[in-house]
Amino acid sequence: MPYSGGGLHNTKKIRIMTENIAITAPLTPAMVTSSITGITGLHTILDIIKISLTKAQTKGMYKVGPIRTAEINTIYIKLMKAHPETITSLFTIASFDALTQEGIDSNMLEAMFLALAAIVGGHGDIVQSDRMYMALQCMDNARFIGKTVPVVQSIVEEVSAEFFMKGAASKKDPTAYSIAPAATIIISGVATSKYFTNSGSTILSILKVGGLVTETITVFPGSGCLVPTNWTKIVVTNVSALSAGSFSVYIQS
Repeated sequence: MPYSGGGLHNTKKIRIMTENIAITAPLTPAMVTSSITGITGLHTILDIIKISLTKAQTKGMYKVGPIRTAEINTIYIKLMKAHPETITSLFTIASFDALTQEGIDSNMLEAMFLALAAIVGGHGDIVQSDRMYMALQCMDNARFIGKTVPVVQSIVEEVSAEFFMKGAASKKDPTAYSIAPAATIIISGVATSKYFTNSGSTILSILKVGGLVTETITVFPGSGCLVPTNWTKIVVTNVSALSAGSFSVYIQS
């Protein structure tokens, strides 16, 4: 009778008790088709706002975080509103207010899109975990069967030597990625408290999938940052609309 290991992957390198997670609502082909249709519709709506910047414009943009946002708000209240004579001919209170709302709307939509990405990405993680569980169940059964079937035992030894023996599939070096202009990449299984390095010539931003937009980390060319704790799944964005970027990040073993 085949052996069912109950999710215990018993090798010299890994001993992990896990479980098969029931997927009550699978991602069906019909759902994928409908989602693609919806995304295509969103592109039709939003592609019009995409602005192509030169390298100089990209480099010269202000990087506005919480401190600078507070500075803007203070200037707005104490100068623009209280002393409108300080406003230059380049804009009006009305046009500034319109930009303020546009910024709020942009952040809101980005957060909503990231929430959707987190749903789909989280589902994908469960699916891959279940596939791993099933594959390892097969390996456990193969070890049992291999005791009396030499050809099965030979395959078990071959797979074990390739993936499970000490030193196999080492992940000590960071994994390198390239990213197209104005593109976004979602990476799972990121090793936290290790360096994310921007090895290209464009500005990149990283954020935990499902995280707050205000937590976004900007990484300039030639620099890096430590990936925060619990940021095991990140979204990387190439800020440049003109040039491809590149970066490296450590992936969990």
